[in-house]
Amino acid sequence: MLLAHLALIGRILLIGYERIIFKQLGENSGSVETVFLIFSTGTVLLLPFLFFAEAPPDYGFLYFSCFAGLVYTLQTVLYIKSLSLGEASLVTPLYYFNVFFLLVLTTVFLGEPLTIVKIAGILLLVYGSTFLNRQQNIFHSLKALARDKACRFMIASSVLVAVGRTVDGFVVRRIHPLVYTFSLCLVTCLFLFVYLAATGRLGKAFLMFKEKRGRAVTAGAVDCYSYLLLMFAITRIEVSVAEPSTMLGLIVTVVLAHFVFRERIRERLVGAAIMIAGAWLLLG
Repeated sequence: MLLAHLALIGRILLIGYERIIFKQLGENSGSVETVFLIFSTGTVLLLPFLFFAEAPPDYGFLYFSCFAGLVYTLQTVLYIKSLSLGEASLVTPLYYFNVFFLLVLTTVFLGEPLTIVKIAGILLLVYGSTFLNRQQNIFHSLKALARDKACRFMIASSVLVAVGRTVDGFVVRRIHPLVYTFSLCLVTCLFLFVYLAATGRLGKAFLMFKEKRGRAVTAGAVDCYSYLLLMFAITRIEVSVAEPSTMLGLIVTVVLAHFVFRERIRERLVGAAIMIAGAWLLLG
């Protein structure tokens, strides 16, 4: 259990930095090419560790890997688009609406009750989001978020995260987390490779890697290792506990956004804290 909690702490720290390096890598570059570099470098970095993992009893899990890989491919493209277009301290908190969508999925498909505490959590999420782009009142603030393209991309991304995490929680308790993570990264790479080759954009991806090699490798390492740590964590910790815990990385992101991109964060820190409290109520 101690190792699971250490893995979760590592996940929180890495995911806090992840949005910063993703934004740096994705600026002035194609979103699909950016995602391809992240997953391809991440796959290569995972490969040496694969020899230490237990072989799966069968390979039926690859069907789930293909489905989850497609979900995460679309999700990460939207995620990169959002970070590239918007301020990191503005759009990143919206990523955590995935907790709300995860609640919807468990209520509809698993029959989990929608309690008063969870409704309070939803209200805190909505209220906290109004601090991200503060206007005259709460309704104008929500309208401003809805009109912002970067915010819309991030909310769509959070829906897909909820779907992906549902699949993850089902699969990772049956096979080694490293095997699942590697298969997911590899499948995603193949999807993106075929798409880029078919659209004639593969050359742009290789040129981008040549120009941003250091950032591409760093982004790939941060992404694949933070995801691997989450997979290790949820073998011992419930997904409904582990996923909200990673929201603590939001504070890391918002603070780093101030120092790296010189973003104004005072009100956004308040909004982030309120949204984190709401998310904990949702899955508490």
